[in-house]
Amino acid sequence: MTDAPDLTMAAVKMVLSLGLVLAVVYALYRWARRSLPASVMGNAQGLVKVLATHHLGVKKSIMVVQVPGAVLVLGLGGDQVNLLSRIDDPDEVARLTHPEAGKAAVGFREQLERLTRPLRGRSNAIEAKPMDDQPAVCRS
Repeated sequence: MTDAPDLTMAAVKMVLSLGLVLAVVYALYRWARRSLPASVMGNAQGLVKVLATHHLGVKKSIMVVQVPGAVLVLGLGGDQVNLLSRIDDPDEVARLTHPEAGKAAVGFREQLERLTRPLRGRSNAIEAKPMDDQPAVCRS
């Protein structure tokens, strides 16, 4: 009698072995993220910080980047990076790096007007009129 290998048992062993290898790799990854310094894991301790990005087209954008000692405006296109401007004004640098400090409180009405401005330009059928302080009177 010949001993033919059991394909079902071989498939189960293979799947369990693969699961064990993946679990070990995942455990090593989690250990490395928690115990190794951030510079080893790819973060250069926050030396470069992207403050704003505006996409202009396919593979074309403008970025405002903070590096130690300067704020740079960079033009990105395809495989090249160009320095467009360097912001040296201390007040402007402070405003860009800490935007919440320079913002005044904006009310609900101002936000609503800003958001509905494009809609008002498209349709003139509905006109928003300011309400008077007196209640409307219905006469029949």
